[in-house]
Amino acid sequence: MFWLPEKLSLVVTPNSRKNWRKRAMTNTQPDIQLPHRRLEAWRWSDVQRAANGAQGLAMSASPGITLPDGLMVTRSPLAPKETPMSKLAARFAGEGYCIHIPAGFSSKQPIIIRHDQVGHCQIKIDIGSGAKIDVIECYESGNSGFYNTEISYELAQGARLYRIVKSEDSETASRIVTAYIHTWGACEVSQYALAFGAALSRFETRLASSGANLKAQIHGAYLLSGKRHCDMTSYLDLVGDGAHIRQSVKGVAADRSTGVFQGKFHVRRTAQLTDAEMRHDAILLSDTAHVKAKPELEIYADDVACAHGNTVGALDESALFYMRSRGIPEARAKALLTEAFVVGAFDGMAEQDANAFIGNIRDWLEVH
Repeated sequence: MFWLPEKLSLVVTPNSRKNWRKRAMTNTQPDIQLPHRRLEAWRWSDVQRAANGAQGLAMSASPGITLPDGLMVTRSPLAPKETPMSKLAARFAGEGYCIHIPAGFSSKQPIIIRHDQVGHCQIKIDIGSGAKIDVIECYESGNSGFYNTEISYELAQGARLYRIVKSEDSETASRIVTAYIHTWGACEVSQYALAFGAALSRFETRLASSGANLKAQIHGAYLLSGKRHCDMTSYLDLVGDGAHIRQSVKGVAADRSTGVFQGKFHVRRTAQLTDAEMRHDAILLSDTAHVKAKPELEIYADDVACAHGNTVGALDESALFYMRSRGIPEARAKALLTEAFVVGAFDGMAEQDANAFIGNIRDWLEVH
């Protein structure tokens, strides 16, 4: 375990990395602690190992943001949440990027946010009453740096959020993205994520509903090769009643890669009439790939319908045999079966966006 010191040099050199770690190990002000594997929520994602000597650990990152007409970005310090990665982002990100969506706003143009700089970044998007907004988050990296992004969404009464997340990181990068979504009454949240992993990759969604009648779809897929890692974690804290939740995550792990799924529905006593389903399904394309999963339900309300499920296995041998008997080459047959499996996570997605994801999946399958 090590602690982040009060101040760090923004110039990172091999010697400064060693000195930083030495100072961190002896720091007497443990106000920020990096997650370690003894924490249940982080036991399958070794952040301390990824952070050791990584470029960008003490730097701020500036995202590229494209806005629909009528919106603007302002800068303001953002208070950290009660999580270690949020505190780390607040320490080094500088002023956060704030976007306000006025009540009743609607646009065919999405907000596009691109993250390709090492370091820490905080973003806050307030969505006014009855407003509708699409947000596309693109995460890309070409080096072995440390990338930590916190993005917060606040949805007022009747607001709608359609969120797309796509990650194409270097196999040596370390990427952590934490999304905080807070909803009031009658909100709609649709989230679709596609990730191809990194040396360490974690996409965490923390959704809290304070109002009634939330409708949410939290879907995603990861496709991993080599020694890549991807952790899709979610925590849904349901307080308001009448919520309708669907979550489906599909995973494909090849070579020596590692996929992680952690999902939890916390249904408070006040969240009566909640209808929530969670599923994670994964395919192993090699004997040396790993998938670790932990779906959870914590229910205190007595009038609910909640379920969760998890499967990990290989491609269907009978289906593969049938396709090969019809003259389809083995590699092509495996690709078709894998694609059919993965795209099930994107039911309900806008057609144009689903086609883009399918294109990305096919590109991956062509070389794996």
